[in-house]
Amino acid sequence: MAAIDLEPIRLAGRAVLAVRGMWCTSCAMALQRSLARVPGVRDVAVNFISGSALLRWDPASARLDEISSRADKLGYELSFMRDDESADEALGAQAQRIRFQLVVAVVFGMWSMLGAWVLYLDPGLNGSAEGNVIAWLSVAAGLPVMLYSGQDFFRAAFNTLRAGFAGMDALVSIGALGALLVSVWNLLAGSTEIYMDAATMLITFLLAGRLIEIHARQESGVTMRALARLAPEIASVVDERGAAEPRPISQVGAGDLVLVRAGERVPVDGVVVSGHSDVDLSLLTGESMPGRVGPADNVMAGTVNLGSPLQVKVVASHGARRIDLLGLRMLELFGARPSLSMAAERFVRWLFPIVSLVAAFSFLYYLSTGHPISNALISALSLFVAACPCAVGLSMPLAYALGAKRAAQSGTLWRDPASVEALAKSSTIAFDKTGTLTTGQLEIAGVEVAQGGHPAGVVRLAWQAEYGIVHPIADALRRHADRNGWRAEAAGASLAAQRHPRGVSFETDEGQVLVGARSWLQRLEVQFLPAGEDRPGVVHIARNGVWIGSIRFQDTLRAGVRSALKVLADEGVELWLLTGDSAAATEKLTAGMRVPFSRVLSGCGPDEKADALGQARGGVTFVGDGVNDVLALASAQCGVAVSSAAAVATSAAGIVITQGGAEQIASARSWARRTYRIMQQNLVFSISYNAVVVIALFASGATPLAAAVAMLLSSASVCLNALRLAQGPKQRPSQPRVASSVT
Repeated sequence: MAAIDLEPIRLAGRAVLAVRGMWCTSCAMALQRSLARVPGVRDVAVNFISGSALLRWDPASARLDEISSRADKLGYELSFMRDDESADEALGAQAQRIRFQLVVAVVFGMWSMLGAWVLYLDPGLNGSAEGNVIAWLSVAAGLPVMLYSGQDFFRAAFNTLRAGFAGMDALVSIGALGALLVSVWNLLAGSTEIYMDAATMLITFLLAGRLIEIHARQESGVTMRALARLAPEIASVVDERGAAEPRPISQVGAGDLVLVRAGERVPVDGVVVSGHSDVDLSLLTGESMPGRVGPADNVMAGTVNLGSPLQVKVVASHGARRIDLLGLRMLELFGARPSLSMAAERFVRWLFPIVSLVAAFSFLYYLSTGHPISNALISALSLFVAACPCAVGLSMPLAYALGAKRAAQSGTLWRDPASVEALAKSSTIAFDKTGTLTTGQLEIAGVEVAQGGHPAGVVRLAWQAEYGIVHPIADALRRHADRNGWRAEAAGASLAAQRHPRGVSFETDEGQVLVGARSWLQRLEVQFLPAGEDRPGVVHIARNGVWIGSIRFQDTLRAGVRSALKVLADEGVELWLLTGDSAAATEKLTAGMRVPFSRVLSGCGPDEKADALGQARGGVTFVGDGVNDVLALASAQCGVAVSSAAAVATSAAGIVITQGGAEQIASARSWARRTYRIMQQNLVFSISYNAVVVIALFASGATPLAAAVAMLLSSASVCLNALRLAQGPKQRPSQPRVASSVT
């Protein structure tokens, strides 16, 4: 492997690196422990889910060359984060390999377990010729599971032991190999007591758990790709002659002049040099109303130019844009490990040396009391088999799988166990506003007309003026026209409309019509214009120089949101509202909802939302829908995306509501809490059971049969408890969804 050179960024004191070669969380913990021992390294956080390592070091004393060498010794490759598909392809190949290993484990393990159970149920076969044949066939059927499906466990165990960290893989490997050795030893001694079913069952269930983790890691890669796709790959660069030349975004640098036509996404971060237009900021900032930009105003990559062409001087190009930095910071925040999984790892770390000492003491004890060396060895290996954490490895994946199935039936998709646990334990749930609590679509909230005027006529003129334009207000007028059956031909007059920086003008049979901002109409000396200033979401209409009316637009609240939030508040959950929208729009929402938000922050950018969540006490969940929410979705212990969320927000979330919006969060939390309780019960029981079994078998004299029965009972109890999720309560019928205006 090529060593990574960190010397050029020594003074930075930190780096986020890609890690290749990890196949489980134990790998991440082993690498983290090894890198933490490098002189000068202050902090290391290796995250299996994101496939990344965040390192902080002392620039003056850090031995940066050792970072790469230590990773190489463990079989992992470090590299700088880069925008290519090779890592995604490698992860996809790894997932495919695990699927095939799981198929082999299920098929061959089934036959191995069948033979073992025949011998368990018919003790008369012990020592007979038929029994010997069945036993040898059972062992032979289990060998593909051991040699192929289990090889990655053995490799990971070797790597973790080299790092001085005995995790789940080490105990699994010793338990599985111990079961194989005891089985072969007994067969060679003429006994048919075999325990290949224990080894094959353990490897099969843990492979299923590994596949869940790999799937969660693939989702983090989807998020990065979705972020990259939000900005165009081609920019129109203006040359010295004033001509626009298409150029790949990677070849556009700071200082270049870029043309952004109407309807196009802005490809760079920059400053407007010429032109005036409305820019849709909703995805990046959460503002429901478009922002007005002109010369000297800043624009960001990923926003949409709604009105007129703009010339933008590049300040930050590919790799340094705000949207690129969002992706890098998200990697630092993404994919926290669940505490239950960490508890299981801690238990196994203690269990491994304890069982090793007890097994060694058992071996010496039986030798000192005159037992043959074969009996002493079988007794020691039987303790490893009994302590093999089948139930520990099974406790979480099985409950998670059953809970995920029931949650999906009620309209909630789970991405990883960490998010489910975090949602169940959250004492604070924070919500975005636009598109999450609201529909994200403007609607006509009110029409004001001059004396003698007619509201429908005023709205119709505005519809004609905005016909064919890509703009939130134009969309609202189009939906209103569709509901009222207005025909497109009626808007033909507006095809000759003139677009102005703050409005539209066109001619009708009754004279000239002006539709736009109050300040624009005031400059044109329109008479009887109401006093006041420009307000977001308000459009004024004039005919022949006389004001005839205005239309007020606003977002609409999702149906069922009020009742869902009140349910959460009654359960003791602290509710927050974090939005990029204006303070005025936020105040209208909270006043109309009458929900006890304990914290309301408006005008929040992505960083401000993430920082606010970091100040929450206890577990925190964030519910959002836009690109401006990806940092918050990643930094919260649980990120929840609603069904109308942008692709990048859906990818960043650990839980996705597939039917509806934030009104479903109470139901989603209920399922998460029920599943978490089952997972917690299974883990506590399996840990306690393993400890008791090791003590009991040592005190009474461990035998292979007793060890196998003990392990079987622990796994069976965990399965029965998890099956309670399949008998969950029936889903309550959903209420009809009728959008209500925020007033």
